Amino acid sequence: MSELIKLTWSHTYRYLVLFLLAMSCTALQAHVSSTAYLNLEPNGSEGAADVSYNAEYELALRDLALLVDIDPNQDNQVSWAEVKSQKALIEQLIAAQVTLEAGAQSCKITNFAPLAINTRGGFNYLYTNFELGCAAPISGLDYQVLAGVDANHRLILTQADDNLPVQVLTVGKNPLGSSADSSLLSTSINFLKSGVHHLLIGWDHLLFLFVLLIPAVYIRKQKQLVAVAKPRSALLEVFWIATSFTLAHSITLTLAALGVIIIPAWFIESLIALSIAFAALNNLVPMLRVRAVYLAFFFGLIHGFGFANVLVDLPLATSERVLALLSFNVGIELGQLLFILVVFPIALLLRHTRFYKSVIFYAGSLVSIAIALWWFFERIT
Repeated sequence: MSELIKLTWSHTYRYLVLFLLAMSCTALQAHVSSTAYLNLEPNGSEGAADVSYNAEYELALRDLALLVDIDPNQDNQVSWAEVKSQKALIEQLIAAQVTLEAGAQSCKITNFAPLAINTRGGFNYLYTNFELGCAAPISGLDYQVLAGVDANHRLILTQADDNLPVQVLTVGKNPLGSSADSSLLSTSINFLKSGVHHLLIGWDHLLFLFVLLIPAVYIRKQKQLVAVAKPRSALLEVFWIATSFTLAHSITLTLAALGVIIIPAWFIESLIALSIAFAALNNLVPMLRVRAVYLAFFFGLIHGFGFANVLVDLPLATSERVLALLSFNVGIELGQLLFILVVFPIALLLRHTRFYKSVIFYAGSLVSIAIALWWFFERIT
């Protein structure tokens, strides 16, 4: 029996080490959350045999640069001339990867207007306008932009019909809402799912929660880490950390989503990376002798602005915007709860082991610092 227990622990250690390594490799490749915009407006009556649409599509230049070489001289400065020189490739990319479907058939792009540049949230966006010819009213969208490149990428779809809800779509095949859907219910469900997904694929937010959770099973006595004797005290600590983080990011998420406070996205994303590095460093060398709950609140205010990026610039009425905000926030909390339910039981189970202290706590904090600083320099530049 003792040999079986040793074997089980050995396998558990190996899996956890592999998990940390996988998280590190994936997180280092994480791209700042990105959003594209697509607006559709029918040119004719939807009852006609053939339906044409006017489409406006916007994609951040930083995302476009991952797909098309718009900086051939490698000077990290994208000029308008460089973007225009790749016009044919850009149009080919959009035609191949933004496919509107009408029943079993795909719509055909008939005309591209000249490319343009506009600004959203402090980032430069490519703007393109084109026409779609469809055999029937559109029913679905096969969206493949940044497929396999950026799991965080989202498409905000708006349609001219006031009865059709704004949709937050992921990469892949997406059914489109119809006017028969309840707009408010559809909006609520859509943004609830988006909130869950945004948290669970947001490596920076997950890493921040990770560095706050791993010391929750310890108390410091005479500068030494001592595992808590009873799980109850650790559970209470995690409860207050989660509550504090929720309260803080809800405040700034609301202020940013409603346009009360506007801060450039690149600046917030850089601060989020620094918050992770500081929290992880504070695990190793306590600089602020305060409980993690206070760090969770202070840095949660910053993360709230990051969560709001999905909701900024949405063409929603006030009532719809409030509903989207509430639904998105609930989704974030559900995603946060799922992450805690995965990480915290492992921390409780292993808190007395040398493996947890050496690999999860110390090595995990060091790796988190390295990843966060990498993100910071990548985002600030």
